[in-house]
Amino acid sequence: DTIDAGLVRIDSLMLRATPRRMRVSTHAAGLPEAATRRAVDLASATPTPAEWRRFLSGALAFLGAMLLLAGVISFIAYNWSRIGRFGKFALVELGIVALVLVAWKKLPTLSGQIALFSASVLVGPLLALYGQTYQTGADPYGLFLTWALLILPWAFVARFGANWVLAVLLLDVALGLYFAQVLAPRTAQQVLVYPMLVATLHALAALAWEFQLRRVPPSIPEHWALRVIATIGFVALFFPAAYFVMEDRDAGLPGIAGIVTLVAAVAGCLRYYSRARSDRFVWTIAGVAGMGLLAVLAARFIFDVLDLGELGLIVMAAVVVWQITYGVKLYRGSRAS
Repeated sequence: DTIDAGLVRIDSLMLRATPRRMRVSTHAAGLPEAATRRAVDLASATPTPAEWRRFLSGALAFLGAMLLLAGVISFIAYNWSRIGRFGKFALVELGIVALVLVAWKKLPTLSGQIALFSASVLVGPLLALYGQTYQTGADPYGLFLTWALLILPWAFVARFGANWVLAVLLLDVALGLYFAQVLAPRTAQQVLVYPMLVATLHALAALAWEFQLRRVPPSIPEHWALRVIATIGFVALFFPAAYFVMEDRDAGLPGIAGIVTLVAAVAGCLRYYSRARSDRFVWTIAGVAGMGLLAVLAARFIFDVLDLGELGLIVMAAVVVWQITYGVKLYRGSRAS
């Protein structure tokens, strides 16, 4: 476990995994030659020049598109009083038409997908510009809901994860504004309904994403979008569950549904993403959500039931350290299996 280097003892786990060290370690452990070759390949694997070019071209193209969109919106905002209403509409609509034409020519390449995503983003400022110019009196939640519905056909055509993430996030915002402006919740139970609906929406989106990943080939092979959707869903689900633990009487039915659903979601994700399909990121997010819920339960027991006061801080720190240690052990075990 440790290596003597003069007067200093070095932890071998802190050393860089070089091919030579991997050969020495696997030989000392008595592993077969196939395992040694696999370990060396993993230790020395680097992206190829083609992979670097593909990554950099995509990242720079996406960044350039976002800067261009920010420039268009900032230009209109800065020259709001100088440009007439038809000039404002013309700038935004010409931008959308130009981006759609680029997407029509370039799809299904990455440049075409980014162009259609940029057009989807510009739909929102166009709707806001229309409402600001003609004072329609429509509620803001209607703008975001209309925005999401209008770009859904483009999301199907583009087969690009960013379009679907944008549509889901717009629905989240529309739900939040509807709750705040129309329902105007007054009690904790009414407030907790919103994160439960967001978690339900993201659960449905994640299930749909997993379903299309099973197709050969999948419609959208990207995994980062699923991870974003799953992360937001677990965060939304954690709030009613944690509130139920801390204030069980005020949480009511949404709190009970939150804690039951969170436990089921954590157990299901840990099992599915360690056996059916490996996704270390979603597995980790589910584990962190479960550890967070256990930490809240421990805090309630330590500070409210036992009433340990300042001593409870030390006990709570020990609980968190044990959770992290056990979580890392489970993570390594799942990777080995």
